[in-house]
Amino acid sequence: MTDAIAHFGTLVQAGAALGACLVRLVSLQAANRYTARRVEFADDGTTQFADDETLTVTNLAEPADTAGQLTADTEAVAIDAEGRWVIFIRLGGEGNGGATAQFPAKILSAQGGGLYTVREQALSPAGVFSDAPGATDVTARNLAELALGPGAAVPNDAIILATAIEDTGNPPTLRYVFDHPAYAKYLT
Repeated sequence: MTDAIAHFGTLVQAGAALGACLVRLVSLQAANRYTARRVEFADDGTTQFADDETLTVTNLAEPADTAGQLTADTEAVAIDAEGRWVIFIRLGGEGNGGATAQFPAKILSAQGGGLYTVREQALSPAGVFSDAPGATDVTARNLAELALGPGAAVPNDAIILATAIEDTGNPPTLRYVFDHPAYAKYLT
């Protein structure tokens, strides 16, 4: 916690000289660039859009040669660096102290071998799942199928909780996993 406060303090000091603002990501543009809008604090402590202007922000924690992995509605401190707005948000993995990012996802199709194509879901106030704005299809591995047998056991349209983690490559690659029981574990 102390490290996070110190890191935020560093960002605020840098932002004071260059210009900083709070932003909420709206959608992925390409690679590690996102469309964002400025946010401000409401009286109740939540955030709300400050205006209708959109900004392009670059996430320096993601490689510029792969598709970005941050989801819409992620909020960050953006700093104006030489006329370009930058943020630094690292998803999961060992490079982030073992932290992980989790999100609900819908199974779209089985690829075999415990691999599935999934898409991030958003939850409405009524409790209904739908495709998250700007969500892209990703491949996720069902951990339950590693020990229980061949894949393709989770039905299409099932909602699972996916976890994004970095592998141990150099540089690391973001991988997705979930743990959904695919077979009966006991007999009645």
